[in-house]
Amino acid sequence: MTPPEYQPFFTASTASSAALIGLLFVAVSIAPERIFGAQAEASRQAGALSAFTALVNVFFISFVGLIPSVPIGPAATFISVPAALQTLALLLLLPSWRAEGTLRRGIVLFLGGAAVYSLEAAVGIQLWRSPSNTGSLTALLEILLGAYAIGLGRAWELLGAPRTGVISQLVVLVRATVTWARRGRSKA
Repeated sequence: MTPPEYQPFFTASTASSAALIGLLFVAVSIAPERIFGAQAEASRQAGALSAFTALVNVFFISFVGLIPSVPIGPAATFISVPAALQTLALLLLLPSWRAEGTLRRGIVLFLGGAAVYSLEAAVGIQLWRSPSNTGSLTALLEILLGAYAIGLGRAWELLGAPRTGVISQLVVLVRATVTWARRGRSKA
């Protein structure tokens, strides 16, 4: 059972994740062949699966947090398992990512999801052992925010949004620095 002061988060999170899942279904249904068709890019498939997994994960954990007398620790632990397995299944797309030139992004996608769902399982176990530990419960909510970030980021990419954010700019800067350093070494 979650303390009453956490109920507003779970209420808002359940509603938000349900709405976002619905919007993701609409986005995919407009042109399903682009995402799941025979000629679909593996990066699009991975993005759709990652977004769906993250949002469904948040939905179910948040929903369980609203049920009186149900401990959230075991639920978070069990709900993290299919999310982790789905993330692990993304590795089957490695050859396609390599062929498409999206290997780095695919690996980052995998590592981000694996980190979030592993932490979720660990915190779920902590809450299973100590259900009244509000520090662990707060950590779980922070992890759910991380899952939201994955889900929303992947959904945004799925829509074909340009990569012009801070992280994209940092990647460009790092690549330029590495290229500059390599040129400097080759001249020496």
